[in-house]
Amino acid sequence: MRSATAALGLLLLPSLAFGAGFAKQSIFLSKSSVTEGDTVLIHAVVQNDLTAKFPGNLVIKDGETKVGSVPVTLDPGEAQAVSVSWKPSAGSHKITAELQDQGGTAVESESETFAIKAKPKPVAATSSKPSSQAAAAVESSSAIQEQIGNLSPAAEGVAAPVFKLVDGSREAIADVLDSQIAKTKPKVTKIPMPMQGEVEGAQTVKTPDPQGWASSIFFTVYFYILTVLRFVVGSAGVFYPLLAIVFFFTLWRMYRRFRRV
Repeated sequence: MRSATAALGLLLLPSLAFGAGFAKQSIFLSKSSVTEGDTVLIHAVVQNDLTAKFPGNLVIKDGETKVGSVPVTLDPGEAQAVSVSWKPSAGSHKITAELQDQGGTAVESESETFAIKAKPKPVAATSSKPSSQAAAAVESSSAIQEQIGNLSPAAEGVAAPVFKLVDGSREAIADVLDSQIAKTKPKVTKIPMPMQGEVEGAQTVKTPDPQGWASSIFFTVYFYILTVLRFVVGSAGVFYPLLAIVFFFTLWRMYRRFRRV
C-alpha cells in the first residue's frame, strides 16, 4: 500500500511542482509545409493542472529572437491553444514556447524544430535567338497604313496582311545584315598593313603590300554597302517608297514588253 502511494506521488509530482505547463507535442504550425515568406501561425497548447487559476504569458521565440507574446489565463484543469503569427526565413528554426507567470518567471518551456523551405528562384526567360536589336531598330509601317486608311479604309484592310508579311521579312533581313556588319566592322578598323621588303644595294626599301590595300578597300566598301542596306531596310519611310518605285518600274517594263509583242 505504501509503495502504491509512493508511485502515485511520483506521477503527480510534476503537476504539483509546476501546475501549468504544455501538453505532449504541444507546438505545431498552421501549415505542414512552409516556404520562406509565408505567414503561418505557431500554435502552442498549454494546460493548468493546479486547483487554482493560473495567470501569466506565453512567449514564443525563434532561437533567441522573440516572435511574440500572448497573455494566458487558465482556470483549474483548463487547456488552451495559443497562437502567434510568424513569417520565417528559409532554413532550420528552433521554436521555443515559454510559459511565464505574472512576475516573468518561466514556469515551463517546450521546444520544437521546423524546417522552412527556400522560395523557388524565378527561371530567367530565355529567347530562342540572341537578343537582337534589329526588331527594335526596324521601324513599323503602322504610320503608312494609317495614311492609307485615311484615304481608303477598304484599301487599308486589304494591305494590312501584306504589310505584316513585309515587316516580318524586314526584321529577318535586318538580323542578317546586323550579323554581317558585326563581323565586317573589325576587319575594316583593324586591317593589317603588312610591308614587303625590296633589297636595293645595301638598303632595304619597304613598300605597301598591294593585297593588304585591296583587302582594306574591299571590306570598307562592303561595310558601307551593308550599312546603307541596313538603313534602308530599317526605315519604313525609305523602304516602302523605294519598294513602290521598284514595283511600278517592274510593271512599266512588263507593260512595254507586252506592247512590243
